[in-house]
Amino acid sequence: MMTNLAPVKPVVSQTNWVPYSPPTGWFQVEMPASPTTSQIQDASPVGTITTHIFSAKEGGATFSVSYSDLPALAIQFVGADGLMGQAKSSMLRDQNARELSFDPATMNGLSGKRLVYETTTNGTKRTGEAFFTLNNTRLYVLDALVPVGSEALAQKFFQSFTLKN
Repeated sequence: MMTNLAPVKPVVSQTNWVPYSPPTGWFQVEMPASPTTSQIQDASPVGTITTHIFSAKEGGATFSVSYSDLPALAIQFVGADGLMGQAKSSMLRDQNARELSFDPATMNGLSGKRLVYETTTNGTKRTGEAFFTLNNTRLYVLDALVPVGSEALAQKFFQSFTLKN
């Protein structure tokens, strides 16, 4: 069954986005505002893994890029698909979201997995899209959570992402 929703005027302007490239992140992306940065550490069977998070919120939309440097041993044992699946499960749990799809995808020449999900925050239904990619031993997760009808903003965000070596 297909539901047609009336278009919603985007709550975030597509103009005046700022390019952002952290010194150790090896990437560049455009966001609607300068991102806040944070780090979290998780214990794993192969040691502590630090995740660096860069996020910008504006007008009911949230955009983030995170990366984690993974031990090569973890990649050998679990594999790229397994690691992306674990990251997806953690993201859905943290956001109290429901998975709509999780499929192989290519974005800007990068191979990975695309997650589409939905969640409700403060009574507002929002559509989320995330892209997971592994570059050598670094796992990148791009996430755009926008009000329904503002999906073009997510595409602008994803299309601006590039890796730098």
